[in-house]
Amino acid sequence: MLPNPSGVHFLSAHAVIRQLIRSSGVGPGDLVIDFGAGPGTITAPLAATGSRILAIERDAAFVRKLNRRFADQPLVKIVHADLRSVPLPSRDFSVVASIPYALSTVLLRRLLSRPRRSLVGADLVVEWGFARRIVAAQTKETAKWAAKYELRIARRIPASCFRPAPRVDSAHLVIRRR
Repeated sequence: MLPNPSGVHFLSAHAVIRQLIRSSGVGPGDLVIDFGAGPGTITAPLAATGSRILAIERDAAFVRKLNRRFADQPLVKIVHADLRSVPLPSRDFSVVASIPYALSTVLLRRLLSRPRRSLVGADLVVEWGFARRIVAAQTKETAKWAAKYELRIARRIPASCFRPAPRVDSAHLVIRRR
């Protein structure tokens, strides 16, 4: 395994991306967020569903590339922001994203602890151990989440589905509003 000083791993398996989108059930008219859009590997097939896409990306170089790539697609809006602080929609929305492992807890708290339950569902790629802990946890916080949302693991995603491959496998974490 080659060193990866940036710590960024991009989901590159098209079959996994298609399964994420199929699982989400998003379609025309839906509002969908792709957190950490990177080069747009999830954003592009999401756009093909006819959904309105908010591609959130912190890295300025990726934002420039995304703006060029989706310049002729009015349903795709590129937002240069950090997923930890970008305002979340007040209307119903879904999330389909391969999120940075280090920000998984922060993002889940932002999405699932909001007083207004505008999150319809999420199909997230997260670190395997994190997904197992979230689904099995019986903390006060996760109990509150479980009362409002179903949380389950759809499948394990091998590290080989990423470029470069991380040291651990990932999971397709499914979240649905009850």
